[in-house]
Amino acid sequence: MSDEFIAQDLTSILAFGQLKIRIYLETADKKLNDEAAAVTFGISAMAAARSLRQADAALFNGLPNYEDGLRSFVRKWVESPEKNCIGMAELYTRFMLSIEDIEILALLAGIAINPALCELCGFAVGDHGLECATVGIVCRILANQNQEKFDRYLARLAYDAPLRKHCILTVEQRMHPHEGYERNLTFRKVIIADRVLEFIKDPNKHDVPVDEGLSSFAYRTCDEVDLARLHLPQYCQTAILQIIRAQTLPAVLTGPAGAGKEKTANAVATLLGRNLLSADLPSLLTLDADTLQVRLADLFREARLGNDFVYFRCARLPEFITGSQQIVLESFFQNEQFLTGVEDMTLWMVKLTTGWPQVAIPLPSQEHRCELWQEAFEGDKRCPTPDALDAISRRYEMSEPQIRQAAGEARRLSIVARRKKIDLNDLDKACRTYFAHKLSDLADLVPPSTFKPDQLILPEAERVKFDEVLLYADAHDTIYSDWGFGERFPYGRGLSVLFYGPPGTGKTMAASIIANYLGLDLFRVDLSRIMNRYVGETEKNLARVFDEAERGRVMLLFDEADSLFAKRTSVKSTNDRYANLEVAYLLQRMENFEGVTVLTTNIEANLDDAFKRRIRYRIYFPMPDGPTRGRLFKSLIPKNAPIRPDIPYDLLGEQFEISGGHIKQAVLKAAFYAKRDNTDIGLAQLTEATIAECRELGMLMNDNLPRPLTNALRAEKGLPPLSEEEYRRLHQPLVSQDLPLMDLPEGIPIQSTTPDYDY
Repeated sequence: MSDEFIAQDLTSILAFGQLKIRIYLETADKKLNDEAAAVTFGISAMAAARSLRQADAALFNGLPNYEDGLRSFVRKWVESPEKNCIGMAELYTRFMLSIEDIEILALLAGIAINPALCELCGFAVGDHGLECATVGIVCRILANQNQEKFDRYLARLAYDAPLRKHCILTVEQRMHPHEGYERNLTFRKVIIADRVLEFIKDPNKHDVPVDEGLSSFAYRTCDEVDLARLHLPQYCQTAILQIIRAQTLPAVLTGPAGAGKEKTANAVATLLGRNLLSADLPSLLTLDADTLQVRLADLFREARLGNDFVYFRCARLPEFITGSQQIVLESFFQNEQFLTGVEDMTLWMVKLTTGWPQVAIPLPSQEHRCELWQEAFEGDKRCPTPDALDAISRRYEMSEPQIRQAAGEARRLSIVARRKKIDLNDLDKACRTYFAHKLSDLADLVPPSTFKPDQLILPEAERVKFDEVLLYADAHDTIYSDWGFGERFPYGRGLSVLFYGPPGTGKTMAASIIANYLGLDLFRVDLSRIMNRYVGETEKNLARVFDEAERGRVMLLFDEADSLFAKRTSVKSTNDRYANLEVAYLLQRMENFEGVTVLTTNIEANLDDAFKRRIRYRIYFPMPDGPTRGRLFKSLIPKNAPIRPDIPYDLLGEQFEISGGHIKQAVLKAAFYAKRDNTDIGLAQLTEATIAECRELGMLMNDNLPRPLTNALRAEKGLPPLSEEEYRRLHQPLVSQDLPLMDLPEGIPIQSTTPDYDY
């Protein structure tokens, strides 16, 4: 082939298309009088050739038989290309194409580069309004009236052939046969993909953005990541290196969110000498099967063109996918090499990945977390002390993105508080804010309590147990980590406490005291959001609660726990079976939970016996006796409240047998009564409020208060005490016991039940 016709650059592609069309027309010109050729070839081509010969008689002169010459030139494109024209050779190698594929590509690329070539094609086939080439036109021009060649080119444009399988070319979608035959393959439009055309123009161009059809699903990362600097456990690094050496791809990376699965995939890409092409699989699965097939083909075509390694992000996979979607995924997953990062394996994902290697990527270790905290504050004048960073890295199990986010929040908190240094409280609050948001869907944050451990009033034996709870929680890290007991006790290291007793005896308040003492957030698990009628959903919700609580070092409170931790029963129905499964799951999860869990119940007998064995401490909260109730009245009044001196709290405790919770309500009512009377809180307000609280509870109250309490109320008003005789006379009933009720004289009223506080 002479260089004056074709040069080894982009113009050669245009020249190839022009020559193919001219040869096609020349053949028609030679057989104008051949009737067989007219039937085979078509009238329009001969008419076009006649018109061209009439316009320029020398147009077809000097055109030798270029069929063999063009084929050898195409082979030169792919076998020994010049430096400035290697795009076709790269496509030929990376997609394992044939010579016919390259010819089809060259013709379509020429049409895309210069639209005039499309007009020439339309002129050749007698379609002057042609805007886009069809499969039939491309095959006719390339085959040059040879039916065998036509069939061969047409086969290279089948849906499972490389050109369409890898979305190098895009063919117009086929219509249903009943809607008409005008959209059969030969009559459907065909174009070359823009990304492929750009690659032909400049295959060595770096940092090319992904194709626009993938821009909302995928992105390319060109950073190099060293596997050794990811601080992965040795078994993880060994498994990853074995996968690379043995080429046992695809593979699955499992682990919690933020554990570093994508960075690990980036390190694998670096070892393979490639960039990372990260795609969001859940977003792709929102597409229908046909569109999903096209997008996956675009994705892996992009990976081949950009020398990329594909990684699928699977943050929240759907529970179910359609059968057609699964077929599409299987067709790609069986023939490609990539990595997939998942948090939770769904059933359909397990089926697709059967036999794949799996590597678990854990969250950073405590030493690595400390380094990440130091890097987050590197160069910051407000950088916390090393002791504070060490303490916060031990306290919270967080990923690298979470640490950077918490560091920014801690920096903001210190600026607002106008502190020169970020202290441990700022770090702790920033971390708790993050985990509070993660738990807010299934649990409610209990407001921090101001009560101290010494303000909790319990019998001596139960008080000793409560102090042991505080000791265990306070010394947990020292015993298990520093002293090495964690190696001997690999599970069951958490602190589980059961508070049981009558309502209002201070069980929830005791849980708040423990959380305040340990500096932990207390979350009350909302059973209405935990329980789910669908099988397995309750267990998933409980798993989320325990997992987030463990990472965030928060304290869990299961109020009225007997509704969730009830005894297992004999299986008489399907409901019994699944209810027992929920309790069995709770048994296992509670034992593996390393945080603090408090359960409260009014009836301990309703709890499953296996739970009682796994609970480390059980503390009984009895109804308080008289002296205890008096101390509760006194301890519940704040120091800043205006209060009369020398209130006989013991008299209140002896007279009113109510629990601590109701005493709290009575004290609060007394404060409002004092505001109503425009005076300090005194015995009169406390007595009135307590009587009102007792009546709201349905208790039958005698209007006649005992003599000591009556005298105390009179003393508060400045009145002298009543003698025993005066007390009896004042409180003597109006109705004599010897006089029958029916014989009462007319006009004598029956004594009212409304109390009279005018002592």
